[in-house]
Amino acid sequence: MDKSPLNPAAAFSPEYSLPPRIHWAALLLAFLSAEGLVLWSLPSPYRDVMVNLVTAAWPIYLCLWIRKIDSRSSSLYWAIASLVTGFLFSWLLWVVVIFEIREELLAHYNRRENVHLRLNVILTALFSFFYFQYELNKIYKAKAMNPGRLVEEVQTPLSA
Repeated sequence: MDKSPLNPAAAFSPEYSLPPRIHWAALLLAFLSAEGLVLWSLPSPYRDVMVNLVTAAWPIYLCLWIRKIDSRSSSLYWAIASLVTGFLFSWLLWVVVIFEIREELLAHYNRRENVHLRLNVILTALFSFFYFQYELNKIYKAKAMNPGRLVEEVQTPLSA
């Protein structure tokens, strides 16, 4: 059962770009493959740095996308801080990044685009970016299925 129904009557705004289009399982597979490749192919001194970079790649991309739809977004700063700090603070800051992204997604899709997005706190904590991508993929599909409606919703108030 779908616990996060999208509002079928939502007026998606064309001024906001579509969310990243990648299935969460493909993202997980790419992540695990990249991590495995780094762990298998790089010697020990470089391995830790590259594992950190591979782990941070998708979250930073997601933060950049959120920054594009909301210029006041602060998750990118937290993600960069997490990347440049050491191991101990890195994990603590990633928790901040995860929940900052969660709040920014909820704010955008519930206030600006009125999609009625709900993100479960437990699933956010356990699956973070894969869970976000699962929800963003549903929004992408809903937006892509109604491209004519985007323009219609924008033109209706002007013609009335």
